Amino acid sequence: MRKVSYLICCFCLAAGGAYAQSVGTVQGTVTDPTGAVVANATVTLTSSVSGYRQATSTNATGFYKFSNVPFVPFSVHAEAPGFSHADVSGELRSNVPITLNLRLPVAHAKEEVTVNESSPVLETSSASTHHDLDYMSLQKAPVVGAGRGVEALVQSVPGFVQDDNGRMHPRGSESQVQYVIDGVPVTENLSSVFGSALDPRNLRSAEVITGNVPAEFGGKLGAVINVNTKSGLEMPWSGSLSLTAGSFDSGEVGGDFGGHTEKLGVYVSATGSRSRRYLDPPELENYRNLGGAGRFFSKFDWTPTPYDHVRLSLSVNGSNAQVPNRFDQQVAGQRQHQELRDDSQSLGWSHIFNERLVSDIVLYRRSSSARLMDPDITGTPYWAEQARRQRTEGARASLTYSWKKQDLKVGFNVVRTPLREAFTIAATDVIILSDPTHPASIFPPPSPFRFNQRRDGLEASFFVQDRITLFDRLTIDAGVRFDHYDMVLEENAVSPRIGLAYHIKETGTVLRGAYNRLFQTPPTENLLLSSSQEGGVFSLLANTSVRAVPPERQNLYEFGVQQQIGKYIRLDIARYIKNIRNFSDKDQFLDTPIIFPVAIARGDVRGTEVRLDLIPFRGWTAFISYANARATGTTPLAGGLFLDEGSSVLLTPGNKFAADHDQRNTGQFGVTYTHGSGAWFNLAGRHDSGVPTDVDPADLLTLDPRIAAELDATRGRVKPRTIFDFAAGYEFMREKRIPIGVHFSVQNLANEFYLYNFESVFSGTHIGRPREISGRLIFRFKGKKTGVTGD
Repeated sequence: MRKVSYLICCFCLAAGGAYAQSVGTVQGTVTDPTGAVVANATVTLTSSVSGYRQATSTNATGFYKFSNVPFVPFSVHAEAPGFSHADVSGELRSNVPITLNLRLPVAHAKEEVTVNESSPVLETSSASTHHDLDYMSLQKAPVVGAGRGVEALVQSVPGFVQDDNGRMHPRGSESQVQYVIDGVPVTENLSSVFGSALDPRNLRSAEVITGNVPAEFGGKLGAVINVNTKSGLEMPWSGSLSLTAGSFDSGEVGGDFGGHTEKLGVYVSATGSRSRRYLDPPELENYRNLGGAGRFFSKFDWTPTPYDHVRLSLSVNGSNAQVPNRFDQQVAGQRQHQELRDDSQSLGWSHIFNERLVSDIVLYRRSSSARLMDPDITGTPYWAEQARRQRTEGARASLTYSWKKQDLKVGFNVVRTPLREAFTIAATDVIILSDPTHPASIFPPPSPFRFNQRRDGLEASFFVQDRITLFDRLTIDAGVRFDHYDMVLEENAVSPRIGLAYHIKETGTVLRGAYNRLFQTPPTENLLLSSSQEGGVFSLLANTSVRAVPPERQNLYEFGVQQQIGKYIRLDIARYIKNIRNFSDKDQFLDTPIIFPVAIARGDVRGTEVRLDLIPFRGWTAFISYANARATGTTPLAGGLFLDEGSSVLLTPGNKFAADHDQRNTGQFGVTYTHGSGAWFNLAGRHDSGVPTDVDPADLLTLDPRIAAELDATRGRVKPRTIFDFAAGYEFMREKRIPIGVHFSVQNLANEFYLYNFESVFSGTHIGRPREISGRLIFRFKGKKTGVTGD
């Protein structure tokens, strides 16, 4: 009854409320000097900050409308035969529509209407630390295997540390990454070993928030990746078919199709891929590493009235992959296999009450499952099988009110999460079975350890946030969030968040400062196993009891500056400090592919990020960035299993240690050039100084020389690496109905050998990806009219 009461209470809070996406609408009318409407005028919306671009034409009444526009500063350009052009600038701050009317001067007249309300380079009214990723960045990035295209682009944001299999650590956080897809939160881990990554072809734009996270976001907050998918409403009837082939017998076939009628937009995509280096192996040799994935996505947008927008999204994804072996496992004939499946559905309704008030309601459901299979009991030194399933059934809502320089949003989220975990393990190694002091010796294959548990979780939250602009210089983002979490533990939290942005117009400078109190729920993958007393039987430490994995509580302090240099260069600098209780991390269940969450008593993460961007200029875009960070944990273990007898020091209070993802220095650059003919190239580079590892100098003599050469025993770290990637492309017959594009890319251009990590307390060993060469052929099917011109 208690959980039912929470559900009823939260739904009552939603009366008249809705959850708002981070996209909005820009609309208006184009007229001539006399006030008469101009039909068939070409209207283009562009953002210098993100590279976003969308184009349309006015109808018979001179009306134009852009839907699905991300929250960025933008310019609207209108032109028509016989007239000079007109331009107007603005910035979306909420999903309340913006109306911008344009008047076209007569051709050759000196008058041109230009209204500059926002800087073309600076983001003057945002107090968040965030980076915008546009559709063109996704299209011109190197072809990345195993469905890691989106992750690779996200990791170009300063502060992200790369890990194996597409896993990423933003600003010292472990697994605290949340995707918000068209307003629907996905807090599951979407790296290749846990789930299905997003298909880059479906993304229209994305925003990566790492600092001053608005109060509407909860759950995983190390980084919020706010994604807007393509909509048929913003494209003519058109489609594409792509064929990709590359190293390691990799291949992909994908296609999409979409368009719209007067009131209905449709977009559908599907992709199938495979590779013989699907996961990052633990050995120099690529033993048993065949894998493949399939993805399907569809989105339907219906506008029955000018004031209502109904959207339905459906997706189904899955992957089958062999679990890579070490040499000894390959010799023993280990044949483990992993299957991942997920499907999701969401239904949303937006309603415009007036020019100031908008509501939006989203109902969503997501189901995911993971199976580790070894039916012939080939595993060594342990045989393991798993069946894990999770559902999320939720409703999100908010109400947005905009008035003059103020944007107020209130909303709620409630989600039910049924979890089921079944896990079986037995020792197959003769040495382990013959050692009576080893806990696993009592579990031979005929009588394995079995774990089977179910639990229904509930999370409910309510938030209020407001953005106020004072004196056209000072922006205040203030909000508060209440969270109720009931899974293996039951906790409540109040999270105040405030950020300030001050625009010094005379110098082209924006100063930012923020304080956030964050409440982050633990990962759900294998959470029940990690929080169980049953699993503690495998601990090699005597009298070790298991505590449930608690949520992470964090105080985040940040200061930053954004500086415009000339007309086309922007400099961003951010300094942050995180004080953390119940510092989240992950561990590996003995010598199996099972990864589970743990929590350390305290953590301290602090760093500095610098990024210089060249805004699009004569076909060139570029960036260079540097991040310095330090992530330190303080013992003891605060929750979760601990199975390593060699590091009992982690159970003693007060000991400090470098977190597994404590990489001190990261540098990146990227440059893209697009010629007027449509030819383009992209060159990118990344330097990683290396993560911590436990390695004894004497042990280096027992390792393969190539691996030993990548370890620095003096520093206790993996050695630094620098990787370069290259991509280029061209589209033939651009003016034809079926243009053909080619895309060629090389990852790890110099074929440098490197390690993501090496055996330590909380991670295993994974070998970096060697040089990969890929080619893609793209057939596009154009509609009669030009819609989105960004591609």
